[in-house]
Amino acid sequence: MIIKIWRLIFVLSFLFATQSSFSQVNKVPNLKLYDFEPYHFGFILAANQMNFIVKTTSNIQDQYYKGKQIPEFDIGMANLDSASVYGITSLPAYGFTVGIVGNRRIGNYFDLRFIPSLAFGTRTLSYDTRLYVDSDTLTKVLNQKINSTFVEFPLLLKYKSDRVHNTRFYVIGGVKYSIDLASQANKTEEDNYEPKLFRTDTYFILGTGVDIYMNWFKFGIELTMSYGARDILLQEDNLYTNGIESLRSKMFMFTFTFE
Repeated sequence: MIIKIWRLIFVLSFLFATQSSFSQVNKVPNLKLYDFEPYHFGFILAANQMNFIVKTTSNIQDQYYKGKQIPEFDIGMANLDSASVYGITSLPAYGFTVGIVGNRRIGNYFDLRFIPSLAFGTRTLSYDTRLYVDSDTLTKVLNQKINSTFVEFPLLLKYKSDRVHNTRFYVIGGVKYSIDLASQANKTEEDNYEPKLFRTDTYFILGTGVDIYMNWFKFGIELTMSYGARDILLQEDNLYTNGIESLRSKMFMFTFTFE
């Protein structure tokens, strides 16, 4: 459902750009010499959707947790014997990103872009658990919300189509180094069961967009997908981590650029 929403937004943006281009086909193009300048600068405003790619262990339902492996449950269970996890899913949420654009022209069809950014977002890991109390088995869904504040350093290669009056389409790809300022990986309190993520990660990025040449600046609409390269979960031998073989980040971004 979420992917369909992103597609709808991008299609509407595409139609807006196309209509704008053809409605001005007989007019003088804006910023005629813009693409011949070696450097451009600007900023971005973006909506992001952060999520996880969760790979659970093959024997997740056969693992039982006791004692300090289990967090305290506020449900009046003085005789909690053990617990198990039957499934783990990731629940995405929306956030926002702001950044500064540095663009270097390296040919008629290629640009090199560096966009240091600050991204805010939230993700939730949902655990389908079974709690064993005396002779009873209770089902409980445990949601662990993880907040992130990323300082990001994307380095991107942009391939542009021929310009059609005041419109130019492009694809973009590259890598991004990310630092999570909200990382909890250094906190070692015994009663802190929140899943903790390592501070740094590297992403691969792929996207597409359209540039619209206005009278005084270039306006861009872009959709990108980012996938983390490493397992970012800190293993702590408890109910929230032992059932996960690997946890990787992914992010969708719908971006407006102003250059």
